Amino acid sequence: MLLRPLRRVTWMHPLWVTLSQLGDSRWLLPLSLVLILFGPKESRTLRIRWAAALAGAGALTLATKLAFLGWGIGWARLDFTGFSGHATMTAAVYPVALYLAAFGRFPKPLLWALLGSLLAAMVAYSRLPLNAHSASEVVSGWVLGTAATVLALSARATGWTTPLPTLAASVVVGLAIPMLMPTVRTHDVVIRLATELSGRDQVFNRHHFVR
Repeated sequence: MLLRPLRRVTWMHPLWVTLSQLGDSRWLLPLSLVLILFGPKESRTLRIRWAAALAGAGALTLATKLAFLGWGIGWARLDFTGFSGHATMTAAVYPVALYLAAFGRFPKPLLWALLGSLLAAMVAYSRLPLNAHSASEVVSGWVLGTAATVLALSARATGWTTPLPTLAASVVVGLAIPMLMPTVRTHDVVIRLATELSGRDQVFNRHHFVR
């Protein structure tokens, strides 16, 4: 039996939309890029691992989406058409970003990372009532993003604090990109790439799973 998204609860729809917007890659990627490039030198190993983990998780997510959209490669039994980008990126960005913000300022910065992971789980879940993804895509995406976070935070160093101007710049840049490119949607870009690579006029959709 296919794992279908949960039915929409109408009165909670604005909440799901708001949470889902927190998983927009147009905001998350610029935010993380600023933190990676301009963090304190003492956190260099962590930031390098984070960059590598983000790149790996992002590439794997993109590959699964292209495989299905362009060639129909998925897992019908689990209703899997590719890792959820929202689930993956939020789980890979928010915990590390909050850890970087808290380290050197608050005790037990890992607790802040856990809060980021919880926020990511809420964002991931929001994709279900919005009928954007199946449960398998959301859960697997969150696990993939969490693995990226674990890899990044496996690097430990002491005696550093991310400067407040860097934190502020990451938020400002992250917010500015969606405002400057309001009509650009990452999913539309992926669809265009899938059609170009596969040579198809139209992409596959999950209805092709129905027998």
